Amino acid sequence: MSMSALSLFESGSASGKANANPAIAQCCHAWKIRYKTEMSNGEEDVCAARFADASYRAAMPPLVDFESIRDFIACTAHGMLIETIQHQDGTRLLYAAQVALSTLRRQPRETRRPGRPKCLPNK
Repeated sequence: MSMSALSLFESGSASGKANANPAIAQCCHAWKIRYKTEMSNGEEDVCAARFADASYRAAMPPLVDFESIRDFIACTAHGMLIETIQHQDGTRLLYAAQVALSTLRRQPRETRRPGRPKCLPNK
């Protein structure tokens, strides 16, 4: 007897620790909603799962600050573990997070107000 994509998904992501992260829970929720919607529209299991995979990725946090980058990495890693994100795509997503994180670290700690002149050292 073959298991449905939903059963496989839930067996891989049902651990309480994974869903304790709100970002992972949001991605998993998006996957489940899309999967159930596609199945109710008559899609086959495999096709419904592929559509749901896209919804999982679309629900991932944007790479805008440290916390969202951290959550993006968590969602990517979890998605790779449960095979919602393919290895090659996951590698690219993790690289994008790495670049975003390195850019974030290079930002100046203080931002000056617009129009305020930069102070030059005394000579």
